[in-house]
Amino acid sequence: MIVSHAHRFIFLKTRKTAGTSVEIALSTAAGPDDVITPVSPLDEELRATAGGRAAQNFDSPPLPRKAFNHMPARMVRKLVGQRTWDDYYKVTIERNPWDTVVSLYFWRFRDQEPPPFAEFVRLPLVEQLAAKNARTYRLDGRIAVDRVLRYESLTDELGDLWSHLSLPGIPLLPRAKGGARPARAPYQELYDDASRDRVAELFADAIADFGYTF
Repeated sequence: MIVSHAHRFIFLKTRKTAGTSVEIALSTAAGPDDVITPVSPLDEELRATAGGRAAQNFDSPPLPRKAFNHMPARMVRKLVGQRTWDDYYKVTIERNPWDTVVSLYFWRFRDQEPPPFAEFVRLPLVEQLAAKNARTYRLDGRIAVDRVLRYESLTDELGDLWSHLSLPGIPLLPRAKGGARPARAPYQELYDDASRDRVAELFADAIADFGYTF
C-alpha cells in the first residue's frame, strides 16, 4: 500500500494481481513523506535494485495506526482521513478471477506437492481471496477507487497511470514473486465444471463489473 502525498495518489494492493510489482514501480516515484508499507525481504531487495524507496512512514506514531500491506479500503480511508481519501487519486489492480485462483494455487503450494486443483478451489483460502480482494477496493460492495488497472494489459495501464499522475521517470515493472507458476498453459485446463462455477460465484462482482469470462 502506498499513500503518496508528493503526487496525491493512494495505491491499494490486491492479492495475486502483480500488486508487488506495481508497488515497487510506484515507489520509484515516491517522496520522502509518502507512506510505503513493507514487503518481503526479497521484494525489498528488488525494490532497492529498481531504485524505489524502501518501506517508510508506516508506523504508529506518527500515523493513527500502523499501515500494512494489502490494507483494505475502509481502513485506509480511516487512516488518511475523509478529506485526503476524497482528494487523492485512488488506484488498484484486478485480474480475471479464474486466472487469479490458479496463481494462488501455484503460489500457495510452491514448496510442496499440491492437492488436486478441484479440491483446492473448495478450500476456504479461495473464498478468503475473493473477500479480501473485494474489501481492498470496495466500500459497502461498491467500487471505491478512481481507477482499476487491468492485469491483462498491465504494462500499458501503468504507463497511462504514470502519465495521468505526471510521475517522474519511466514506469518499469519488475517481476516480483515470479517463478512459482510453471510454464503457462491455459488456466482453463485446470478447471472442471464445478470449480469453474465456484469461482464464478465467489467472484461474481468482479466478473460482472469488469466483464471477465472463463
